[in-house]
Amino acid sequence: MKAILEFTYPEDQDKLRHALNGSRAISALIDIQVEVRNYFKYDANPQDVLTKVRELTNTALAECGEE
Repeated sequence: MKAILEFTYPEDQDKLRHALNGSRAISALIDIQVEVRNYFKYDANPQDVLTKVRELTNTALAECGEE
C-alpha cells in the first residue's frame, strides 16, 4: 500500500503538523489509557490520576507544537 498526503504550505500548515505528529498523539492516548486503567485496577487517588493525565496531555501537545 502506498499513501501520499499533499498539503499546500503555508495554508495547510496545521494539517501538515497534525499529520506529522499523529504517532505522538496515539502514544499520549495510550499513556492516558494506562493511567486510567491503573486507577480502576488499583483504586488510585482520582486527583493523582487527573494530574497525571493533564501532565501527559500537556507534554504531548508541547511536543507537537500545540502549546
